[in-house]
Amino acid sequence: MIAQNFGHWNPTRTWRTASNVDKVRLYTRQSFFAICLFFGGFGVFTEVMADQYLVAVFLGISAVAAVVTIARIPDLGGVVTEPVRIPLAVMTVAALAATGIAVVHGDSGPYFWLAAVVAVPFAALVELRFLILGATAIAVGFVIAGRADIGAFVASAVAFMTVTVLMSVWLLRMVTELDEARGAAAALSVAEERLRFSRDLHDVVGRALSAIAVKSDLAATLSRRGDDRAAQQMDEVRDLAQESLVEARELVRGYRSIALASELAGARSLLEAAGISTDIHGSADALPIEFAETAAWVVREGVTNILRHSSAQTAVIEVTDASVSIVNDGVGQQQVSDGTGLNGLRERVEAVGGTLEVTRDDERFTLTTHFSHPTKESR
Repeated sequence: MIAQNFGHWNPTRTWRTASNVDKVRLYTRQSFFAICLFFGGFGVFTEVMADQYLVAVFLGISAVAAVVTIARIPDLGGVVTEPVRIPLAVMTVAALAATGIAVVHGDSGPYFWLAAVVAVPFAALVELRFLILGATAIAVGFVIAGRADIGAFVASAVAFMTVTVLMSVWLLRMVTELDEARGAAAALSVAEERLRFSRDLHDVVGRALSAIAVKSDLAATLSRRGDDRAAQQMDEVRDLAQESLVEARELVRGYRSIALASELAGARSLLEAAGISTDIHGSADALPIEFAETAAWVVREGVTNILRHSSAQTAVIEVTDASVSIVNDGVGQQQVSDGTGLNGLRERVEAVGGTLEVTRDDERFTLTTHFSHPTKESR
């Protein structure tokens, strides 16, 4: 139950291996936890020393309920196991009870701590109207009780905490949206490339296939009539088929070469957008056409691993006439042993006669693919 209350929090995951979005989310949520526990705990200590035990108890209940509420907010990575309003109501009632007891005893000690604890979960839930209503009601109550100074102090504390929390939540949302936009941009680039290839395939092969269909039909008609021109038409069909095959191969080769160049450009864009300084040595033209598509997959998988499983600050991609290597300085959770991604990548590389090597040390993770030059016959 405790693990559920803390949502997606995983005690085995470290700050170093978390993604940038997860780091911001973890930092934001833990900061909210710290605020509630600190103010609630300090208020408990203060009131116990003043012999206001009931106020201290209600302050503690309010702080714990605030932490539980924050842990169940989906935007902060929490999983709602039951309605958030239950711990929210417990926190509010406990805070009001502590305030009432303090008013009866004429002690102004817990007001600041209560304002801080109550404001955080309400502001994180963006329940601004309820927060303003509650702060106004408390301030009016103090004014009626003849303590306008305390009412103004409480209202100011609530306003300050609200602005602080709302700015933190806004920053988290912006980081999340930017991360989603980066993924959408990558998907859009793939879709545009597929559209370009399908258009080129239609323009190059479609015309030849249409001509082959027409000439085949003509050759069949002439053959039924016993016309000798049928053989000439079939020869032309054969020539068209051979020409279209050559054009299709050139198209695919060109597409593979462009794909590698696109992956290299996309790798630089994605890594630098994630704050990773990237150097690319060599170009797509350095590698033989036979290996271009596989090399593009190596670059894509290597960059994906860096973004998902490392905390890299720098990355170097090098393309030569016989290899592709990707090196980064954020070891993180990148695995040397075969995972799902590495298994698929290794199969692609071995299918063209290459080898895949993965090494890591304390500071660097290296993914290297070596290709064997094809023979003249294969070219």
